[in-house]
Amino acid sequence: MIIHWKRTESVLFTFLIVICPCFILIIKQSFHSSRGPVIVENVIRTFNGTKTYTPSAESDNCGSNLVLLRQLEEIAKKRKVPDIDCSAIFSANEEKLKEAVNIAKASRGGLKSAFYLNATQSCQDFQKSRGYVTSSLTSEEGNFPLAFSLILYADLEMAERLLRAVYRPQNVYCLHVDRKVSVNYLKAITAVAACFPNVFISSKRVNVVWGKFSVLKAELICMEELWQYSSWKYFINLAGQEFPLRTNLELVRILKAFNGANSVSGRIKKNDERRWSNAPPLSGIQPVKGSVHIVVNRHYVDFILHTKAALKLLKWTKRTRVPDETFFPTLNFNPQLSINGSYSGSPNEIQQSINRYKIWYTQELCAGRLRRGICILSTGDLPRLGQSKHLFANKFLIHEDSVVIGCLEEKLANETRDEYACRKMFDATWYSRLDFVQKQIRTYGDNV
Repeated sequence: MIIHWKRTESVLFTFLIVICPCFILIIKQSFHSSRGPVIVENVIRTFNGTKTYTPSAESDNCGSNLVLLRQLEEIAKKRKVPDIDCSAIFSANEEKLKEAVNIAKASRGGLKSAFYLNATQSCQDFQKSRGYVTSSLTSEEGNFPLAFSLILYADLEMAERLLRAVYRPQNVYCLHVDRKVSVNYLKAITAVAACFPNVFISSKRVNVVWGKFSVLKAELICMEELWQYSSWKYFINLAGQEFPLRTNLELVRILKAFNGANSVSGRIKKNDERRWSNAPPLSGIQPVKGSVHIVVNRHYVDFILHTKAALKLLKWTKRTRVPDETFFPTLNFNPQLSINGSYSGSPNEIQQSINRYKIWYTQELCAGRLRRGICILSTGDLPRLGQSKHLFANKFLIHEDSVVIGCLEEKLANETRDEYACRKMFDATWYSRLDFVQKQIRTYGDNV
């Protein structure tokens, strides 16, 4: 009886030592395989090494790439604003907000060109020290690349921090640097762009003057050069003194909710006609005044660059006042042009523009100051910025208040980390119900 028990014990011991680990390993491998692909940097691979893509972030692993998750955690730590409770400020804690406003008065941005010229000696070190996200993070983002133009003329540090905030390796970025900038500014921003394969300085540069055709010309230069990159789905134009309110994943989901619609603001008012009083409108075209800030699909850009109708309208706008506020809206709100994603109704029907959080002529809604009628956003505006559904905000002067940018950066970094770890979800349904999405024109195929 004793000998028989020992044999049984020996067999059991052998099973536990030899058989069980193999069985557990098989189960573990099967479990990993069922979870799908793992994202490593900007490459999506399965466990057998085959490159693959999945349709949405929901099928990605929640923070499964621990190296990448640690990188995002380190970036979030770097974005923590010293001595300021940004989270409490976004929650409208009056005491913390008052403290932050006082600190902001003594806080000024101001990294100079010498810093960037030195820091970019090693691009790898620059990307790491400045905290750039050099992974697409999710297949949903990787499969939905975006094109950006950044129109730059001042505030070098602000320009670089804007680029850093919107940067992802799957996107592409055209930087138009105003001809008025200093030689050192141009050298510095060129050095920054050279550290990324998907960032470039436009080959043509103009002297941009507000209200003149040069504003539109700078945008068209970048559009033309970005067109050479065939993968992007949407084009977004930014000015150097703006900042995102959404993470890249949120942007992607919002744009997917657009379902190809173009987000272009516009209106038709009698007193706007004085803008083209010296240039009678083209036959069959209703001029529309709006904003230069656009979020448009690839078909819209294709129409601008490659059709006679767009070229004819462009020539007409050169004879009007503030042509950049007329060209894009007029294209989007003349449905007979049959531009995919444009609006089928009257621009006056659209209740809300979500491209920019921007306050005009309303000091009560502006914690900062008004300059030429527009609010210079400051630390005191953070509670409203945090609640906004807009994509970007305008306008910031980092040499006057760097805390407001710091807190926005901190918020975006925390949310990007939490999205990757699946601790934060984002529902874009609200955006899919917007007027311009519901009433978009579809002339052929998909709009994106």
